[in-house]
Amino acid sequence: MTASQDRTEPRSSELRPDDASFDISDDADVVALLHAEERHFWHRARNRFIRGKIEALGVRPGARVLELGCGAGCVSAELARAGYEVTGVDGHRSLLAVACERAPKARFLCHDLRRGLPDVERAAFDVVGLFDVIEHLDDPLQALADALHFAKPEGYVVGTVPALMSLWSSIDLHAGHKTRYSTRTLEVTLASLRGARVLEITPFFRSLVPLIWAQRRWIGRSSGAEPRDHASASVHNLRVPPFPINAAFLAITTAEHALAALLRAVPLPGASLWFALRNDDDAWRGLDIRARTG
Repeated sequence: MTASQDRTEPRSSELRPDDASFDISDDADVVALLHAEERHFWHRARNRFIRGKIEALGVRPGARVLELGCGAGCVSAELARAGYEVTGVDGHRSLLAVACERAPKARFLCHDLRRGLPDVERAAFDVVGLFDVIEHLDDPLQALADALHFAKPEGYVVGTVPALMSLWSSIDLHAGHKTRYSTRTLEVTLASLRGARVLEITPFFRSLVPLIWAQRRWIGRSSGAEPRDHASASVHNLRVPPFPINAAFLAITTAEHALAALLRAVPLPGASLWFALRNDDDAWRGLDIRARTG
């Protein structure tokens, strides 16, 4: 057993590699994803955006962060390098082995989040993150309610989701997405969650919307209906652009994030949405969300 496997907590449940919620049985797809997480401007810009948003909430390095659905630790590693005390949870043990290598100071637990709460200390984290996770789930509201269990009173549940159904394509199907959110549909989902106050829903990657729209239309015309065609489109989507293009888009998206305060008044959609909730009602902590909304 490797050192990275030693550092993964004993599993309480584990996803099959070909689980439809996030299929990692295609080796080419996984290799492309891991490479993209290291170098692609989209992942690098998103990591910086997430870190900046957490800092803007007043949560400074040294605070405790729990990432649910952490995958191979792309975001966890960014936050651990910034000085946060990070715990990551995911159902894919092979991805967690990579996460351990990327974030050697973080703690990781293998657990399928659809099977209830992982064995992690409750009401103990300053921030609980779900970064591009709830769009994979049949019951995103339950996942958000579960996340509240781990946030301290007055702590935060934050996350990102893909936006705009007009950008829907075979890439979303292959990724196991159930939907792409609009500001309105995300607002309705978050407002249904008792015990939490919605602090913000913010579009980002606005500058990428025309590019992604054109790319998805091209994919729709060029790819077939078979799963292997979807996989091929996914690998193509993850390909890191040549250095000058990659660097240029990193600069553009970084500039966009720096101008976020000015862009708030501009009604332009983004290819992704950021959300932040505050845990404001400890009285609901022990209740199941279905009992509150049924």
